[in-house]
Amino acid sequence: MGQQVKWPPKMKAPYSFRNPKLWCDFHCDHGHKTEDCISLRIEVNELLQKGHLREFVSEKAKAHLSTRQQGNPKELHQPHHLARIG
Repeated sequence: MGQQVKWPPKMKAPYSFRNPKLWCDFHCDHGHKTEDCISLRIEVNELLQKGHLREFVSEKAKAHLSTRQQGNPKELHQPHHLARIG
């Protein structure tokens, strides 16, 4: 997706505080698992909101995203959870 993806900055936690057994493919660094990466979840959610990655979501999720993009006032006031990856 090239320039559409905002790659994250390096992790801020000092290396001594990170778990060297856990690897994040999004950060290309140790500290947490890719499926637990908050930065990746946020980025995927933003890409979905922009209309990308639609081929990877279910029909129900596509309908939900379409409703949100059309500005359904009921949807806009409810809390939204980040997409679960993995």
